[in-house]
Amino acid sequence: MVLLPLFWDQYDNAQRIDETGFGKRLPTYEHEPQELRAAIEALLADGALAARLGRVSSRLAAAPGTEKAADLLEQLAG
Repeated sequence: MVLLPLFWDQYDNAQRIDETGFGKRLPTYEHEPQELRAAIEALLADGALAARLGRVSSRLAAAPGTEKAADLLEQLAG
């Protein structure tokens, strides 16, 4: 993910994605076109990132958040 934050919480969220290695944050209005191209190319070529995203995706698919939230609500109500 290439992030170009505009306002409010987008700056913090973009920074967190960049720091955790899931994407690249660029200065929204100050980046050069070649910086954007380089960020996209680097992310697409990052095999380790692709593998990491695959593992995260599998973990999330195995434990859907909506089902977990519903179970927790039922526990609270019960």
